Amino acid sequence: MKILSLVLLTALVATGCSKMKDRDTVKADGVLATLNDEGGTYNVFTSQTPSTTDTDGPYEMGMKFRSSESGTITQIRYYKYSGENGTHTGRLWSAAGTQLASVTFTGETASGWQTATLSTPYSISANTTYVVSVNSNARYGATNGGLASAVTNGPLSTVVGSNGVYGTTLGAFPTSSYNNSNYFRDITFVSSGTGDVTAPTTPTSVTSSDITGYGVDLSWTASTDNVNVTGYNVYNDTVLIAAVTGTWANIYGLTPSTAYSIKVKAKDAAGNLSAASTALSVTTGAASSGLRGWQIDSTNSGLTGVGVNKNSLPLHTGAIAAGSTISMKKLVDPNLSAGNIIIDRCWIVTTGSGSWAVGSDNGAVLIKDSRIEGTGTPGKYFTAPYQAPTNKAVTLLRTEITDQGGGFLLNGPSIVRNCFIHNMPGYGNPATTGNHVDGGTRRAGTAQLNVIDNQIDIRSAGGNGSSAFFIQPLWGFIDNILLRGNLFGGGGYTVYGENHSGNTYGSHLYADNNRFYTGPGYAYAAMPSGPGFGSWTNNYVNNPANTDNKGTAISNP
Repeated sequence: MKILSLVLLTALVATGCSKMKDRDTVKADGVLATLNDEGGTYNVFTSQTPSTTDTDGPYEMGMKFRSSESGTITQIRYYKYSGENGTHTGRLWSAAGTQLASVTFTGETASGWQTATLSTPYSISANTTYVVSVNSNARYGATNGGLASAVTNGPLSTVVGSNGVYGTTLGAFPTSSYNNSNYFRDITFVSSGTGDVTAPTTPTSVTSSDITGYGVDLSWTASTDNVNVTGYNVYNDTVLIAAVTGTWANIYGLTPSTAYSIKVKAKDAAGNLSAASTALSVTTGAASSGLRGWQIDSTNSGLTGVGVNKNSLPLHTGAIAAGSTISMKKLVDPNLSAGNIIIDRCWIVTTGSGSWAVGSDNGAVLIKDSRIEGTGTPGKYFTAPYQAPTNKAVTLLRTEITDQGGGFLLNGPSIVRNCFIHNMPGYGNPATTGNHVDGGTRRAGTAQLNVIDNQIDIRSAGGNGSSAFFIQPLWGFIDNILLRGNLFGGGGYTVYGENHSGNTYGSHLYADNNRFYTGPGYAYAAMPSGPGFGSWTNNYVNNPANTDNKGTAISNP
């Protein structure tokens, strides 16, 4: 069995943190979706997707799980890759191998999560191990080591130890395991409501900053809980507009010149919600407020933008704990895996030749008003902030990124806003031992990625520059990307996307009101395979002599 024989740069699966209905959902067009904070319905996996795919088999593939509360299993789910065909049957098993329920999938889509509803919900007991499985006929997605530690969402959690199970006989109880690989088999669970019923304390001191026509940055004081606070819901009065894990939220997709009444509630693993915080009144600016990408440079981003000399910052030593805010420090290859971390006005120095992980299993990461600078030789393909794991949000805000092999590689829920990405060095022959430089990249994932009001310029890499933004489904299906208000520069193609390694991308890719430096090697934008951009509006060659820098219009590739 050649499961996960492909080389992985970093495992991508991480711990879930929110109720199924409480995800931080932003529509791809930038308009906030309406969320629902009620009900006790959960999946084990939320925003996670496989990091690679393989084509051997067939196999019966499964996952061991438990619930801290009693309730019912109503559905079985699995993640499907394009090219996987045939009939699929989901099965629920006891830990000893007795089949408890089954369902055949119908009406499947070509790829992504597939769901089948049991004809009769199956009741499970608390603190008891069960196994869910779905057969794979020819192709499946996986993450090597993805179940080595517990993945927890509400009362559900995976079982640690020889998890990620498979068998070579379809329909039989799977018992083999390879490196705790996650094969993305899942269930939908409805809680009976037993267990922890104590709500967290109410969040306090909700404040706003950087209010623009379409967004606002929020922060507040952490709540406490008798067990553990797992996240926060942000509301416009009574309408849920975001669900986050840290004590901040970067809200985007608001309506210009509109009054909002912002409230925050804390939540715990059992789904208990605190009382709402005192309402904060926020009125967004005009549509033209805030800086666009063609107005971003070193004078208003990074350390220089906040008047900080990088050489004056003392070196931070020691581990960075969960919930920390690190301000005004020099950080060398910092480990942010503890999660719920804010890096504020810091000089981040990366010394390696590979990617630098900015994701966390345990909570969101925010880097703002900082400088990220590489000192080592960039790797052949990229040296860049790399979101791994991918299920917790990463935000890069007003940050300068320079002297690296790339700007960022973000495969999970993430925001890049008002950043200055430039001076990316190219070296060697890109066809052999030289590097390939991309300003921003996504290689897998369907969680929302908002790239808003940045200058991303890789022209300094010369012939080694690939794209200012590259949509490359090397590791899996890609969808839900918004490119708005940016100034893009350089590369053979300035913005580029294509099918790759048998994977494709979805139609929820939007490019609006961007500017492009003149002189790309081949074209301003190209999408030679796949569905192309779902929306391409108001994109122009950059001409500073004109209003809003609008030069010649660029057509949809």
